[in-house]
Amino acid sequence: MKNLLDYTQAELAQIIEPKFRTKQIYEWLYKKNARSFDEMSNLPKDIREKLKNEFYIEPLEMIKNEISSDGSIKYLFKLKDGKTIESVLLPMKEEIVDENGKIQKHARYTICVSSQVGCKMGCSFCLTAKGGFIRNLTAGEIVGQILWIKRENKIPYERRVNIVYMGMGEPLDNLNNVAKAVNILKDNDGLAIGARRQTISTSGLASQIKKLG
Repeated sequence: MKNLLDYTQAELAQIIEPKFRTKQIYEWLYKKNARSFDEMSNLPKDIREKLKNEFYIEPLEMIKNEISSDGSIKYLFKLKDGKTIESVLLPMKEEIVDENGKIQKHARYTICVSSQVGCKMGCSFCLTAKGGFIRNLTAGEIVGQILWIKRENKIPYERRVNIVYMGMGEPLDNLNNVAKAVNILKDNDGLAIGARRQTISTSGLASQIKKLG
């Protein structure tokens, strides 16, 4: 079984025909928060069966969370192979409501995501380094962190969030999958999180910085 979140629209269009169905699938995944293929009611039954037989759409499971006094929430997720990663929801600005109950300013959030299980860099100040490197995350496992956190915290689709690749791992040591995740996330038929809202942090892999540029 393959993770459907690993696929760009262009890649899905090579698998699912006719091609306009891929836009519908993206909308179910990223705009309507579908958690099963049965929910995708405007897809023909044969396409839903194909998706059911070949793909899954839940790449991670939350096994623990911790809430900080400032409202930040740290999540421990288990992946399909049993490995674990951490992500954090960071509230940046609170919602402001006037005396009539009308929202004057919407809440703003940043989501900190992991890009690897473990890390090779060995930075002495980093707890992740002590566990060593296990494997890279796929693009869909990166995207899945954001999708899960937005859905479970009821952050509306139209409320854009900022993404920081500052969780477990060195993002530029997993450049291809991180870059693919950026592109999936910024797709206008998906979560539509623009590249300018996504910040990639690095310990200083100079050649990869040039490649990213």
